[in-house]
Amino acid sequence: MLEQGKISTNEFQILVITFVIGSAILIGPAPLAEAAKQDAWISAVIVAICSLMFVFIFNKLTSVYPTMTFVQLNEKIFGKWIGRITSLLFLAYTLHIASAQVSEIGEFFSTQILVETPSVMIMILFVFTSLIGVHSGIEVISRSALIFFPWIMLLLLILFLFLIPEVKLENIQPILGGGIKPIMKGVYFHFGLAAELGILLMITPYVNNKIAMKKAFYKGASIGGFIVFLIVLFSVLVLGANLTANQAYPSYILGKMISIGNFIERIEVIVAIIWFITLFLKLTICYYGLSIGLAQMMRLKDYKPLLYPLAILIISFALIMHPDIVDLHQFLKTTFTPYSSTFCILLPLALLMVGKIKK
Repeated sequence: MLEQGKISTNEFQILVITFVIGSAILIGPAPLAEAAKQDAWISAVIVAICSLMFVFIFNKLTSVYPTMTFVQLNEKIFGKWIGRITSLLFLAYTLHIASAQVSEIGEFFSTQILVETPSVMIMILFVFTSLIGVHSGIEVISRSALIFFPWIMLLLLILFLFLIPEVKLENIQPILGGGIKPIMKGVYFHFGLAAELGILLMITPYVNNKIAMKKAFYKGASIGGFIVFLIVLFSVLVLGANLTANQAYPSYILGKMISIGNFIERIEVIVAIIWFITLFLKLTICYYGLSIGLAQMMRLKDYKPLLYPLAILIISFALIMHPDIVDLHQFLKTTFTPYSSTFCILLPLALLMVGKIKK
């Protein structure tokens, strides 16, 4: 086994929560508001429910071969050649997701915070920080998440409490004013982000209690989905649907809106810190899954020699895949849902059905 470390169900649950929040906290509200307008929060609720359905599929799949990663499952169930092809395609998808996280962090910091710093330098620093975590193994990654998690929750609580005075209930009225079609369109835009949970199948074999892990998977997806729902809801309540849809980073603008007694103002750094930590953990999980999966495909005894070449690949793809946030939003709205669903919903379903038959 390439990874000897084990993580607890509580640590796995925290990894699931941070993975769900990840990029959704910053870039998620805009496409939803653009499609569903004032009903974007309803779309967020439906997406959260859909994510639990995905977790049901993943839990059933882990029951077939509990000690195998997603890549190993492909070869075990589909056979050597078909399994390797599907594994390679899945790993290419994981590389794309990891590169997308790096691209987002480079775009955000170079346009909002470190405006005179080249985005490529931010990307390099971010990836090589993540590389340290991946090199240290799954136990260190999960312990890091355990340390950061209380701070993430505290900062989110502060953000939501300070936003309450800025809430305007008329911003979500009329409820269902456009009917069900815009809401389902918003669900479609966000569906791909929820499907990304399939990448976590690369770390499920390292959870020490496989039975409790299933419940932790559900709880993590539920809590993460609830937090994303709150972010979308507050974005619409405070900014309004139109402003939310027209902003590249609506939740970051929320921080700028806070004003308590002309003393506590412009605390958007809270949003930036939350997003930076959750995105870092999401990237590290993707990077780790990519490294482990590729090493298993190549029959290597250690995944660590692959880390530096993969870091260069991730940065290279991040530089060319999405030139700006507008292109990223367009990709999310048009291509990402069928693309993500193919590898994280349809492929696990196929594996589950064939695996059950073979057993």
